[in-house]
Amino acid sequence: MNIAIRLVSEIKHFWKLFAAGMILMLVSGFMIQGAPLIVQGVIDNLLTPVSKGAILDTGRLMNQLGLFVGLTVVGNAISYGSVRLLMHVANKVGETLRNRAYDTMQALPISYFDDKPAGKISARIVNDTETLRSQFYGTMLSNVIINLLWVVIIYVVLLSLNLWLGVALLLLIPIFIFWQKAYGKQTEAAMTDFYEAQSELNSQVNEAMNGASIIQLFGQEESMTEQFDVTAQRMLTSDLKMTKVEATMSWTLVELFKRLVLALILTTVGYYVIGGRLGITAGLIFSYVNYVERLFNALGMLVRLLPNMQRSLATGKRVYELLDQALEADSEEVLTVSAGNVVFENVSFAYKDDNWVLKNISIDAKKGQTIALVGHTGSGKSSIMNLLFRFYDPQQGRILIDGQDISNYNRESVRADMGIVLQDPYLFTGTIASNVAMDDADMPEAVIKEALEKVGASPMLERLDQGIYEPVVEKGNAFSSGERQLIAFARTLASDPKILILDEATSHIDTETEVVIQKAMDVVKEGRTTFIIAHRLSTIQTADQILVLHEGEIVERGNHQELLALGGRYADMHRLQQRVSV
Repeated sequence: MNIAIRLVSEIKHFWKLFAAGMILMLVSGFMIQGAPLIVQGVIDNLLTPVSKGAILDTGRLMNQLGLFVGLTVVGNAISYGSVRLLMHVANKVGETLRNRAYDTMQALPISYFDDKPAGKISARIVNDTETLRSQFYGTMLSNVIINLLWVVIIYVVLLSLNLWLGVALLLLIPIFIFWQKAYGKQTEAAMTDFYEAQSELNSQVNEAMNGASIIQLFGQEESMTEQFDVTAQRMLTSDLKMTKVEATMSWTLVELFKRLVLALILTTVGYYVIGGRLGITAGLIFSYVNYVERLFNALGMLVRLLPNMQRSLATGKRVYELLDQALEADSEEVLTVSAGNVVFENVSFAYKDDNWVLKNISIDAKKGQTIALVGHTGSGKSSIMNLLFRFYDPQQGRILIDGQDISNYNRESVRADMGIVLQDPYLFTGTIASNVAMDDADMPEAVIKEALEKVGASPMLERLDQGIYEPVVEKGNAFSSGERQLIAFARTLASDPKILILDEATSHIDTETEVVIQKAMDVVKEGRTTFIIAHRLSTIQTADQILVLHEGEIVERGNHQELLALGGRYADMHRLQQRVSV
């Protein structure tokens, strides 16, 4: 119930539109549901006397019929307007929830994504919020409220026409409540399984797209297809079960029950009329039949719609699980970077409990220096960079930029003067120019071209028909690894950061391309404090300081020549790579 209250409370942001829609709905409800009473009057006061020899008052008949048509048309037009308003509210609430979910995802700590499949997170933001928009808000605002309102109005009319008939028909309410609960119980498990399977399909499709080359190289197409088919079959089975229950328990049984009740009313009325014990007009019989049929239609619609709303509460729960995630505590203080000096003071860090991945790390990087981090996989190189970016904060020690403890400053400001080039650079859909400029829409074309030329991307631009405006799609897969790296270097150069991080920037390219990339690295590094994570030692021989990490500790430090002379881990790594290259 708490989820339902929270979902309903989201409407408060658009209460004026909601109130206008409800007023229009109320007006249209009275007009549409009151129109049959005019027909009753026409039958009893105009047509019945004619059957007994009276002269038909044509003018009055046309006035009454005109009033009936007018009420019906205007009532439906107002109802259309109310539905449009209420659906607009539903769309706005859905949009607000989706934007909040996306903003929350953006603000979550990196640790949240460590064990979360991307497909399931995207399903919360896209699929689940859309389900809430269409099934909860759309259904509730445009259908459930309307039908509830009509049920109330119809009962008021029936009670005013015939107290005992109205009271008798009130017995339908507990019957339909029981009916609705039975319907919901029959479909609850199937609906839950349907959405779980849908979420899994999102993850599988995402995985298949990102790993398409590996799947094909290892001949896993059939295996992946089988997994997809199994999950898709779960969706189909659940959907078929829901369809079967819906076809049986909603309209089919409702129609049967409605006909039985109408037959019972007509039989009772006919029995008493023939026996002379009940005086009832033809118009009144028309009203009874008309309103009872409308009552059943409204109650039947509620039986069909309410379970969908109840099931959407499970969807709401998943969305609020994301929205309620604890966000990173962040300061409003803005870090100002002038020189770009970076210091790690006795930093120790663990992702979980006391399982330390970094132990007593101390680094002193001055402006313009290049610091290289080397070591086997799992030695702690990437963890050091994660701390520098404030993706995580250390449990012990502190990190200073220009003498300022970064834990005291806003994360966005900490990263504002940092640039990074990854081993597999990510290019966004757009153009080469938009990927270089990133969020700077006002960056001049000349600056973009200059950055690309400086990193050695001129040959690439010359072969492209549209130059810097060449389209980039699918993460830049139309470009080679080296070309993507050059675009990434140009992006970093154009943003002019004080601190630069190069993460395995040459690991995915051939030796010939490495020469081009090395030149680009030298251009981008100039005047900046640079951290290089590298496996290829040939790329860091000119580094001012090389830190050798092993099991989270710095076990050696010095420049290339000093570490070779030391004859330790670095020297062993160098000899091994020299042997392999030969």
